[in-house]
Amino acid sequence: MLSWLVLLALAEAAPPPYTRMEREAAPQLTIIPRRQRQCAQACVRKGDGYVYAQHLRKAGGTLLRTYLAMYRCAPLRQAMSATQLYRLPRGFPREGTAPAAAQESLAFNTQNFLLRPATVYITLIRHPVDRIESLYFFEGKWPQKSYRRTEDTAIPLEKWLRKVRATSKRRSWGSQNHLKQRGAFPLRQRIWDEVSEYYVQIFSGVAAEATDKHLDVAKSVLDNFDAVLILERLSTEEGRDEAEALLRKLLPTPRVERACPPRLPLHKVNEGSVRKRAEPLSREDRLRIVALNPLDLELYRHAVTVHKERVVEVMGPCRVRTNCTSVRDRDLNLIWGEGALRSCGRMVYRSGRAGCRA
Repeated sequence: MLSWLVLLALAEAAPPPYTRMEREAAPQLTIIPRRQRQCAQACVRKGDGYVYAQHLRKAGGTLLRTYLAMYRCAPLRQAMSATQLYRLPRGFPREGTAPAAAQESLAFNTQNFLLRPATVYITLIRHPVDRIESLYFFEGKWPQKSYRRTEDTAIPLEKWLRKVRATSKRRSWGSQNHLKQRGAFPLRQRIWDEVSEYYVQIFSGVAAEATDKHLDVAKSVLDNFDAVLILERLSTEEGRDEAEALLRKLLPTPRVERACPPRLPLHKVNEGSVRKRAEPLSREDRLRIVALNPLDLELYRHAVTVHKERVVEVMGPCRVRTNCTSVRDRDLNLIWGEGALRSCGRMVYRSGRAGCRA
């Protein structure tokens, strides 16, 4: 009798199943077909639609949010002190721009593409190992608000990884339990601290012990993003110019409002997985992080490919025009001169410069 009462109490405490509308809006672990994005981009250029930025923790998301704020906020019309600016609750929208929002704590809902098609989607991604290393030094080795940062109070990387992974497993169990009880994955899946397959979980919309299926869904989501920026590329002037050209095409500002154009700060970061820190992680620690993120590393490589495709769409590939006439290039003075290899003997090898001989 007591067991029946317990089961009855648990049944009453269980949340009700999702409604049809909630089930349709909940993320689904299915491949997202590639959709044409021209209509959404045209809406945003007119100031309609929306702009959505997926802010990835410790992956340069603040740079992206800064750009969005410069795009959306109208230039100040009056002088304000630093204190007044800090306390300003809300700025004024720039004329002709679309509403923009950045999400940091929640996973991306894959149903966005279907239910909010008139939206431009952008994100900024970083090498997974660098992201976790940055997260560890930011709030793992010592608490973020700790004022006593000594080696005696430092938390070892391995201990911190175990703690975060334990939280991740509980979150994964909660997501699966939610699916069983309510018939769909959570509408709002919070993923804050994560050291294993963070990108795959964020872009698949599901907190879980990621598999190849989650990776395929995450890849299909990135394929539908209008801009996928790479943080490592922003460390160079060329990379920043590429990113700004892409963002200017997607998020143009009206001519009357071009006095203060949005810019991406030239923020120095380390290329790929090469770190320059006063306290770098050891090779063993970095390999430990790599072992936790094989799918994230694969998704990062895919993101780099998507980024290159988007840049080519904006800036165009290098066009090679072939001379199809019977006239030789040398007679037309087209790319004609002495080949550099002809100069090796007298200009390089003969001078005895270091490194010029095998």
